[in-house]
Amino acid sequence: MVDKPPAPGGSPGDQSDLMDEGGGPSGLIEDRTWMFRAERAVAFVPALILFAMMVLTVVSVFVRYVMRAPISGAFEIMSYMMGLLVFLSLILVALRSDHVRISLLDSSLPTWLRQGRAMIVNLMLAGMSGWLGWQLWRFGARLESWGEKTQIYGLPTGLLAKIMAGSTLICAVLFLLLAIKVARDRAALNRVET
Repeated sequence: MVDKPPAPGGSPGDQSDLMDEGGGPSGLIEDRTWMFRAERAVAFVPALILFAMMVLTVVSVFVRYVMRAPISGAFEIMSYMMGLLVFLSLILVALRSDHVRISLLDSSLPTWLRQGRAMIVNLMLAGMSGWLGWQLWRFGARLESWGEKTQIYGLPTGLLAKIMAGSTLICAVLFLLLAIKVARDRAALNRVET
């Protein structure tokens, strides 16, 4: 068996970098059963939406090419579900701290500097997510006041914007909790950065 090199800034005997393999703890998720269950519950809705999009695509292609009768409004439904999928999945990304990062210099940075950087980055993400969520909420309220709906099925676009706003505001809180976690517990740094 080949040993994995330590995480950037970690010691050679440190095994905390292996915690994320196979769905282990990362981000705010710790090695507790209730946290894994809560994570699965958060992931269930986006997974269900993705499955529904897949089924709709298959059925739409089938009826279009075999029966020559396309599903009217399939693009509208897919667009609505795509908005839900992306913004509800953001909660899971923030919860696990799975956003994209580049770690070119991590091996040469001391732990205290990486810890400070992780706190600053997560505070910036919290601020940007909070501002975006607030703007989306205002936009959703404006759409609702206009009575804005989709053309074919009359789906409320204001509600969609408010769901997007809610998930973005939840992400802001999660990023704030990640910053606090890194500030309080240096050992949590590897779970937040990997």
